[in-house]
Amino acid sequence: MAGYKTLAALIGSTSFIAAGAAVAQDLPAFDLGTLVLYGDRATQDASQTNASVAVVGEEVLSMPEVSSYRDSFRRIANVNTGDFTESGFVIRGVNSEGLTPGGIGAPLASFYIDGVQQTVEGTRRGLRGTFDVEQIEVYRGPQSTLTGRNALAGAIYLRTKDPEFEPSARAQMTYGEDNHRQIALAYGNALGDKLAFRFSGEWSQKDTDLNYPSYERFQRYGDFKTDDYHNLRAKLLWLPTGSDETKVLLSYSHSFDGPTSNDIAGPNWSSNAPLYGARRGDIWGTILPDDPYRLLGLTEIPAFQDVRETTVKNFGIEVSHEFSNALKLTSMTGWTNSVTDRHSINHGTPGEFLTVDGEFDQEILSQELRLNYDDGPLRWVAGLYFSEENQSSFRTQQLLTLDESRNSAKITNLAAFGEISYEFVPGWRAIAGARVDHIDQKQTAFFSQNGVMTSNTTASFEDTVVLPKFGLEHSFAGNQRVSLTYQEGYRPGGSGVQASTGMLFEYEPESARNYELAWRGRFMEDRLGVAVNLFYQDWDKQQVEVWADPLNPASSYITNAGKSESYGGEIELTYAATERLDLYGSIGLLETEFKDFSAGGINYSGLSFPGAPETNISLGFQWGGETGWFANGSATYTGSSMSRIEQGLARPLTLDDYTTVDVSFGYGWNNGARMTVYATNLLDEKYFKYEYGPGAMATLGDRREVGVRLDYTF
Repeated sequence: MAGYKTLAALIGSTSFIAAGAAVAQDLPAFDLGTLVLYGDRATQDASQTNASVAVVGEEVLSMPEVSSYRDSFRRIANVNTGDFTESGFVIRGVNSEGLTPGGIGAPLASFYIDGVQQTVEGTRRGLRGTFDVEQIEVYRGPQSTLTGRNALAGAIYLRTKDPEFEPSARAQMTYGEDNHRQIALAYGNALGDKLAFRFSGEWSQKDTDLNYPSYERFQRYGDFKTDDYHNLRAKLLWLPTGSDETKVLLSYSHSFDGPTSNDIAGPNWSSNAPLYGARRGDIWGTILPDDPYRLLGLTEIPAFQDVRETTVKNFGIEVSHEFSNALKLTSMTGWTNSVTDRHSINHGTPGEFLTVDGEFDQEILSQELRLNYDDGPLRWVAGLYFSEENQSSFRTQQLLTLDESRNSAKITNLAAFGEISYEFVPGWRAIAGARVDHIDQKQTAFFSQNGVMTSNTTASFEDTVVLPKFGLEHSFAGNQRVSLTYQEGYRPGGSGVQASTGMLFEYEPESARNYELAWRGRFMEDRLGVAVNLFYQDWDKQQVEVWADPLNPASSYITNAGKSESYGGEIELTYAATERLDLYGSIGLLETEFKDFSAGGINYSGLSFPGAPETNISLGFQWGGETGWFANGSATYTGSSMSRIEQGLARPLTLDDYTTVDVSFGYGWNNGARMTVYATNLLDEKYFKYEYGPGAMATLGDRREVGVRLDYTF
């Protein structure tokens, strides 16, 4: 039953969120079984992990309120979505891309799909649907000892359903507001006693609810106003010996993702701009009265309005072999490629000559080998890692001048890592680990204006770092565990070219030291699980992107903040109230501050990190079972946060707090059919994820959607 997994995870991990039947109050304590973790290199058993990990299970991921993996963040403390489409996810107030969105270089947190690390663009726009997804694991705080250079802020692991040696199939259809249509199919079966396969596919489309009257004449208008997504996936499981001792799992997926923009113009954007309530998304249909482009007689500049679509291909080979009950070898080979087309909305329209054309092409090839040993008192993991990442991009912009830029990077990462955990006296366990990481990064940047080259540079960065981890863990009373850990994280430096000027800029590496105190407890005959984490993170030379011109993203460059810090905590609870009712709740508290940071003549010291809400609170319930009536509901409060740091704004705007409510109810039949009526953001709360101005432009949060879904499992 799902309630078993709910509480099993709370033995060792921060939380597990699942729907379904719970354990009756009059039953004695029961065998919790084992919750498998896919992202923790040290162990697959949630009862043994010392990571701060939140796990969202298949039951929740099958709900229509969670149509994207990012929707599950509403149930997790101190985890949020980014502030707009061109952004990553946020863990403990730190964006997965850091404070340097996109660009050339390394992110601060990584996203893995079936063990394959995704590129920056593949994380923004790639696999986002949750159909046929088994589990999502969110690791908060540095994971650099085991996970690598791109885990200073954390990591997310998404695992899709593996093949099984019996037939299984599933179909799903959804229809919601704004002509939201979704169809998905999955089927798996055995091919003899050693081979099994699973295929799945999902297609989704939705119209925007924003208004773009001045963009309707452009050729790319249809792509711009329609949210398009589809994904195809195939997995093959091979058991060479006919048993689970040796497994070979091959996976391949192909995704297309073209989300819509949620940016709207406000009354202070231009002299004739409407109020925010008009939901006018054609921001560049009018330009400011003092804009230099008005000297050319222009009243609009649609070349600044991007249309971006991404295609992602993933391929993985996961091989595992158990030498004994204690010793296991794992090999993970991954390859991913993402290609993002970026065009201005008027590009390709006859008669339009002020346009922008461009592309991002990113590829990662990785190989990891590791040995895991566990005989009870002694556990250890040792491994080797290699990755090569190739990035290239170009941008051709015809405005006042013809600007052409090209950037490329090759990033090679070699590492040896290990971690050991030893129970030196009953109930007390010491933990030590380290990762020796070598980074070799080469970058090129070209910029020309009206055919005249102004910059053609090559830069390199090479470094070897040792990232340690130490911890102490105490288990007591049979169902209580307290741990204290120290871990370091690292992000390499680099260089780039400011596209608006062609000027070269350089930035230094950033690092962080994280101190974490955690407590896990189970009560009431294992029906109540409690998880608490307190952390303090000390940052050095945090990399931050700023714009020299607040209205021109091409003027961006990266600099370093001297010192900054973040601290806070998470409290997460799961309670199996009755056989048919599960309750859950979470509280995330966060404080962030730049202690020493100046750029462009402005002192930002004392400011909090942008997009880092001080409070997250989530409460919810899941009632019912596989058949009969069922209902789910949740309310999520997100506290106020600072908007983005932008040149010329000594004190950026503060975004208001907001609360969203999601509900669903339905009926399940004995034949495997299930009908659900759902509403996301039921109260249609109006909130901003970003604002510039004040009152100039903003990024809207998700609006209300009411719809119906039909699932059929057979």
